[in-house]
Amino acid sequence: MMKKFYLLVVAVVLCLGANAQRFEYQLGLKGGVGFDWIRSIKEDYTGKDNGFCYKFGLTANYYFGENYGVNSGFNVLGSKFGYTAKVMDDETFIESTEKKEYRATYCQIPILLKMRTDSFGSGLRFFGEIGYGFNVLVEGQYSVEGEKKASPFRDVCSSLIVHLGLEMEVLNRSALQFMLGYDNFFSSMMTMSQDKLSISNLCLEVGFLF
Repeated sequence: MMKKFYLLVVAVVLCLGANAQRFEYQLGLKGGVGFDWIRSIKEDYTGKDNGFCYKFGLTANYYFGENYGVNSGFNVLGSKFGYTAKVMDDETFIESTEKKEYRATYCQIPILLKMRTDSFGSGLRFFGEIGYGFNVLVEGQYSVEGEKKASPFRDVCSSLIVHLGLEMEVLNRSALQFMLGYDNFFSSMMTMSQDKLSISNLCLEVGFLF
């Protein structure tokens, strides 16, 4: 399935590139803050905590047409989230609850298809980006009722990334970006020995393209 997806992306890029009349690339910086929420979990939980997330890094655009391009780069993505779960004591069979908290930092490499409108007003464009995020764990922390435990995070996981935003041309070729970014971890972030757990996050991001 993934091979077919990659072949489709390559075919789209080649087809659009063949008709391109203008080539342009831009490099830049971006960063943002937002919140996390738990999207799926197998464990019997009683409550979720919306967490905090941040993202910053380098971004690169390559346009194979006036309104179409590819976006990639390098992001540092940090997340903090938790939940309260029901537990059963094996000896007394008394049910109670315990609070679990997670912190994770990832190196994220996005591969996104970018689509933007024609310029209007004073160099403004609306744009959208959608694609795949390859996330490599840099650091993971896990605690139960404040007591630190061994990290349950997988070294690699995948996410679906969607961006909607506005670009403002400045200094001739440069641009300011304001966007809302949605990151959906569609593969489990946990090792096989742990309960399945995945999250989503929503960030307000600001960028500058040179």
